[in-house]
Amino acid sequence: MPLTKFQESLLVLTGLKTVMQIDLKVMKRYIHDEDLKWSLNSKMLIDICSFLDEYKRFNNYAKDNPSIRETMKITAPAIKRLKSWPGIQGLRNTILAHGFRDDNDEGRPTCLDKRYFDADVPTNYAEVMLLSEYCVYVISAFMWRHKEDHQLAIAKQPSGDGNVSKGIKTMGDFNKDVEELQRHMFELDPTLKDGFGFD
Repeated sequence: MPLTKFQESLLVLTGLKTVMQIDLKVMKRYIHDEDLKWSLNSKMLIDICSFLDEYKRFNNYAKDNPSIRETMKITAPAIKRLKSWPGIQGLRNTILAHGFRDDNDEGRPTCLDKRYFDADVPTNYAEVMLLSEYCVYVISAFMWRHKEDHQLAIAKQPSGDGNVSKGIKTMGDFNKDVEELQRHMFELDPTLKDGFGFD
């Protein structure tokens, strides 16, 4: 029997919850590493936007389901906070996930004032962490209150092999491959060494 649309959404949110919990754990562990926080913050905003995109579907599910409506009511304060930042989607769709191009502006380079500096987007790490934590709470509430649907959705997932390994494995391999690329590029244009800041 195929999954219902609600069960599909629970499956999607379960995946997001796993990713968000790991991001939060890493962010808390390395809270004093500014470079890591900046990178992880950007990824967390993408995931928050993905959560909000999926959550939009819940209004349709709730029309005929009082239990879903009740869960939405329980989680409403978190959703209100998340929706108080309407610029997140524009930020994700231009700067964060689409290489600084704005498809809403004929693919021109993104206007940073419009999408970041003057936009309704969180710029502080603690706020982004809070929004991500709120997503985890909302997802957890739906998983708990709709256990049967959640379990049916999870049961449809293929188990897969967690030991699959693809790509290079070690920093030694990484360094070797980067050196090969450098050698190739710098032989063809030695001035690139200066451009890259190498002596």
